[in-house]
Amino acid sequence: MAHVSAQQTLQWKDLKPYVSPPPEARVRGVLMSRGSNRVQVIVPELALFDIQALQRITKIELCAEPCEVAETTSAVPGFYDVPVIVDETLLDRNDLALTSTVPGAYLQTNGSALLNGYFETRTCRLTTSLSGEQIQSSRTEDVSLISEALNNFTELRIQKRLDETLQIPPLPESAQRIITLQADPNYSLGELVGIIETDPSIAARILGWANSAFLNANPPAKSIEDAVVRILGADTAMSMALGIAIGESLRLPRSHVGGLPPFWLDTVFCAATMEALARHIPARQRPIIGLCYLSGLLANFGTLVLGHVFAPYFATICALQEANRHLPHTFIDQQVLQLPREVVASALLELWALPQEVSDAVRFQYATDYEGNNATYVNLLSLARKTLGAQGLNDSPPSPLDEAAAASLGLDWEALAGVAELINESRDDLAGFARFMG
Repeated sequence: MAHVSAQQTLQWKDLKPYVSPPPEARVRGVLMSRGSNRVQVIVPELALFDIQALQRITKIELCAEPCEVAETTSAVPGFYDVPVIVDETLLDRNDLALTSTVPGAYLQTNGSALLNGYFETRTCRLTTSLSGEQIQSSRTEDVSLISEALNNFTELRIQKRLDETLQIPPLPESAQRIITLQADPNYSLGELVGIIETDPSIAARILGWANSAFLNANPPAKSIEDAVVRILGADTAMSMALGIAIGESLRLPRSHVGGLPPFWLDTVFCAATMEALARHIPARQRPIIGLCYLSGLLANFGTLVLGHVFAPYFATICALQEANRHLPHTFIDQQVLQLPREVVASALLELWALPQEVSDAVRFQYATDYEGNNATYVNLLSLARKTLGAQGLNDSPPSPLDEAAAASLGLDWEALAGVAELINESRDDLAGFARFMG
């Protein structure tokens, strides 16, 4: 990144640090570019930056420059020695906190000071206000939300079956067989091993995970039966096989959010974190490990569904995410589709008769203070997503871990720190397995 000229540095040398500014005062910077065209955009943090509004003004399809989740872009006008575009809603504000290049550090100023003759500056309306809670803690309106989204953005209409309406490929035979087996309390390990062995793709991944450096099995498994019985356990092996089969039912979208882990890496990180957290929960209140692992594998399934069902809009969603990295994707989904991707994903998982624990975890993972059915799985998945978000390993903006929520699951700070350290130390191993999965 280019730094400021000496003249511009003088303009901002007297800015004072702003310690713990209120959210409504915070202002962020976004670098947008296309070829040699580059601008610094300055917008309020409590708003959604609409890149299409910027494109209408500049007549150029500018995109946000890739950055890691933990990185911050300076909101000091002129810092990058490029033209500046300021959201007009900031100009009349007396108390503003501009982000610096140091995460969590702000500089105090006012709206009128954002306009300066040292650099090219324009003002216009670039943002839309954020709506309220994005994830409702009830399914009562899910069908109507999906119906409205489909009617607004496609020529489809809700028919008798949701999966037919969404034109989702049928569930793979291997997945159907695993679901049937899972529903049978008297199934045998031989039946599970037989299903896995008949699908070479699933079998290779199961064996690869059992022999991964993350699990560090000694000696390594030489057969599917050995991997299931001695290393993974029936529940985890079944959940993993089911998650792989479901994941393969849809193609990966062509578009992707720059700076974020690709789909399978996100999936592997989340599943490993869910399982690791679950194993720290006291035995008397511990949820089923296999269902925890499956919830992690399918936590981001909505991304596949969105890319498949709303393909023309998925690129727009990705571009908006890149320009609004401080927001969860639920706000972006709401802006473009009027419903979060988790609603559609969960509806499909229910139609495919997956365990309700998994469907609820996927559906409500971003709901605040969820207390409904299967709250243990929901809250554990929410905690896993935040644990990964704190390390920049998914699209969850970094935020403090909720120790009270962790305590309600029987987890203490030592356990959370231990899992976070384990995942961080295992990044290369998990990344290698994710490449194998994909």
